[in-house]
Amino acid sequence: MTTRPAARASSFLKKRRSRAACGRVLGVLSVAFTLAFAGFVPPSSLAAPQATAPTNTAPSKAPSKGTGNDAQSDPALSGLGWAAVSNTIAHQLDDSATTLRQVFAVLNRKDENTGNSELDSLSSRIQKVQQNTQDAVTQIQSYDNITESFLKILGTSAAENEDPSVTAQRQRIQQNAQSVKSALIRARLYNLQAQQLNTAINARRTQLQHAALSEHTVSPLAPRFWKTLLTERAENHSSFHEGGVLADWLHLLIGCAITFAVIGLSSPLTLRLLKRCGAHFRPATEDSVKEALSASIIAITLNGALEALIATLTWFIWAAATLPDGGGPIGAIIGETVPVCGFIIGAGLPVFGRSGVLAQGNPGERKALRGVDWILAISILLLDLLRAFQAQDAFGQTLQILLEIAFSIAIGLCAVDTFRRLGNQNDTRGFAPSALGVSSLLLTVTVIAILLGYVAFAFTLNGWLLSLGTGVAIVALLGLCWRDVLERLFSEGSFFSLRLMQLGLPQPRLSQIGVILSGLGNILLLLLLFSIAQTDGSFSVTDITTRLWLLFVGNTIHGVKISLDTVVLVIVLTVVAYYAIRQTRSWIRDRFFPTTRLDIGSRTSILSIFTYCSWILVGLGILSISGVSVQNLTWVVSALSVGIGFGLQSIVQNFVSGVILMAERPVRVGDMVEIAGTRGDIKRISIRATDIGLSDGSTMIVPNSQFITTSVKNATLSGATGTLTLTFQVPVTTHPERAKSMLLEVAAHRDDVLATPAPKVRVSAITADSLTVTLSVAITSARDASSVQDAILFDVFRRFRSEGVAITTA
Repeated sequence: MTTRPAARASSFLKKRRSRAACGRVLGVLSVAFTLAFAGFVPPSSLAAPQATAPTNTAPSKAPSKGTGNDAQSDPALSGLGWAAVSNTIAHQLDDSATTLRQVFAVLNRKDENTGNSELDSLSSRIQKVQQNTQDAVTQIQSYDNITESFLKILGTSAAENEDPSVTAQRQRIQQNAQSVKSALIRARLYNLQAQQLNTAINARRTQLQHAALSEHTVSPLAPRFWKTLLTERAENHSSFHEGGVLADWLHLLIGCAITFAVIGLSSPLTLRLLKRCGAHFRPATEDSVKEALSASIIAITLNGALEALIATLTWFIWAAATLPDGGGPIGAIIGETVPVCGFIIGAGLPVFGRSGVLAQGNPGERKALRGVDWILAISILLLDLLRAFQAQDAFGQTLQILLEIAFSIAIGLCAVDTFRRLGNQNDTRGFAPSALGVSSLLLTVTVIAILLGYVAFAFTLNGWLLSLGTGVAIVALLGLCWRDVLERLFSEGSFFSLRLMQLGLPQPRLSQIGVILSGLGNILLLLLLFSIAQTDGSFSVTDITTRLWLLFVGNTIHGVKISLDTVVLVIVLTVVAYYAIRQTRSWIRDRFFPTTRLDIGSRTSILSIFTYCSWILVGLGILSISGVSVQNLTWVVSALSVGIGFGLQSIVQNFVSGVILMAERPVRVGDMVEIAGTRGDIKRISIRATDIGLSDGSTMIVPNSQFITTSVKNATLSGATGTLTLTFQVPVTTHPERAKSMLLEVAAHRDDVLATPAPKVRVSAITADSLTVTLSVAITSARDASSVQDAILFDVFRRFRSEGVAITTA
């Protein structure tokens, strides 16, 4: 008797375990089928598990360097899964590791110093490694989450009487999960090392700047300075010998002379060509210097651009024809600087030339500024050459110091002399004295620093101010030219505006586009000026371009990519999404809805839901482009939860109520409702509030939560028609049938009273003096109830009065 219950219990437990195992297998298969339809698992891996164990269930070795197994690995991680990207990610991480080792070796070498240009190159490489490793972390993290989900479904250990295929699948997923986690750890480690190296590079750059500014040398007043200069003859002459940096100095000098000569000779020709092509150019009078400059800004800029192109072509033709290897590093520096020199001289001729803007103006002002463009261009070239000589150790230290002294004093004297001459002119008396005082102070500081032996400080200060002043002038000229070009393109009646207006763009919108493009151009020019200011005085095009590119590439901070290109892409995506959503709404409203039988409320709800969902998708896309993940938004979610708990309850309540109104649609656009004693038509339902149009023409804005939490009377919910009920009192001496027939006769003569359902008259009360009669009619529109009521009351009054029956309303 006791064995039967035990046997039954054992049988029940076996069946229960079998059912649990079957349920687990079915769960795995359902997830696999779901992932197969999503494109993660190949269809070939969805074969049903065999009843017997596979022949080879021994775990294979995990692949090295984060790579996954081949097709023999788990189905969920093969095909389009981890195996397809593991090798690519492994190669990226290997390349990142190689770059990190190279940068670390450069930063820790002791045989030579690392210059600013090399630090900029290292910083660019480190920025690229940071971006690559961050992208790898984001990509690997998704695979890690998927493997964790699979292991949660399968469990960490085998269940009793588990199918062998499920056990083998768990083992393979665990092996590949280790591979995924290994790659994830590598990517995070390399990203952290890249951040540390970037910090070290910035610290090294700051250290170099401080060391350069605080470097102390022998004062030129000391006899030892000149004695050392005489002992460096052999070192200085070695640069001019074969194999030296200045071995081709004669060809370099002749090439520079020819380039500047070509700029000087071709500048008047290009300016004349621009005038014949229609470029507006107007010489100034004594009273219209500013107006003439503004009117001629495009011609000035175009002439500078043409001369920059001519200077570049001239130098590279000369270098290719006469200089081996393009003149070496010195030739490369000259090739990068002559475009700027050509632009300065080409833009200066239309202003300071004999037939320039200032030709008919104040002759003293033109005389004071004569040759400023040439002096500025040659100074920029000399500045870059001196920096190149210093980087290449072309001369001995003392001769290099002497050249820097001469350059610094010459720059200061030229500035003082120019502003002194401008101080005597009427048009420039407003700023020339202040500029003269600043330049005199700068010259004094330069001389004192040189005499004290701080030549590097004096040279860096003068070179930085020279390059910054030149950069400000060029950026200001380009900004004015860009604004003038946009004003001409988008002005009313221009050829470009007329063509755009034919495409459907109104003139106010064209003006907005012009203003936006002008602002974007000014932002880019400010970034260019910032890049020039970061070069510490160098005006090398390559150096400026590299720093500008670093601004565009940006940096990754706490997993969020912050860069100018990302900002621009987000802005462009937002603008494109705005116009795309608006055009789609117009198509749905004007083309699709007319082919349907949807009422105005349904149409408005569909358009609202479409708009909100579209912008949510755009927001998610922007977050994806910016690299913002759920982990980055943790603090935002926490702050929102606290805000909702304290002060945003009503906003969230109205938001949820708006969603309910759009989904259930108890009230729709066009309905006539009465809420809190106010009656009107619903004009718009937004996500926060509903607009109700009142009879006096005003609009009442009602929070959506009131439509959910309070009683609302919707007069048009059941249909467009309405019912009107009027109550009258007639004398008791009047026959009820007579009163009834007269009321029905009045209702039948009204066109706005429906015949179906027919009007009804009932006696609702009898007193000693009167009968209470109720007239109920159906009208075409509930909104016309007031006007129909007035008309019926007038008709009833006239009809009963003609019969001599006194009637009153109850």
